[in-house]
Amino acid sequence: MIELTAELQNLKRPKLLTAAAKAGSSMYHRERHLSRILGQIAPDCAQKILGLLLIQEQELETQRKTGNAEYRAARHVEVLIALRCEAASWQASQAEDQVNASGMEAFFSATYAASASLMAGSSAGC
Repeated sequence: MIELTAELQNLKRPKLLTAAAKAGSSMYHRERHLSRILGQIAPDCAQKILGLLLIQEQELETQRKTGNAEYRAARHVEVLIALRCEAASWQASQAEDQVNASGMEAFFSATYAASASLMAGSSAGC
């Protein structure tokens, strides 16, 4: 999770691309756009979605920088829009999880999680 946050924070792209992605973000609808952008059914896990989008974006960035004839700026903007919106959604859910895990809720969550992991084993990831 820390690697994903660092990758998102270190993403530096030309101002024109980022401005276009920012402008298009208000028209992004996950149900309508995400599967088409990913080229597959979208996973349930936000981290996996962001990972797939980051891979696509990095490939497009490489094409852009090398002057590849297959590079399409519109596609790059489309992926950046999805990346921007999915990252915002993921970060909001992370902040919500931190708020929900405060006070007595945190105590009960930790107590339940510890006892459940002792009984059933633990599983990591999504």
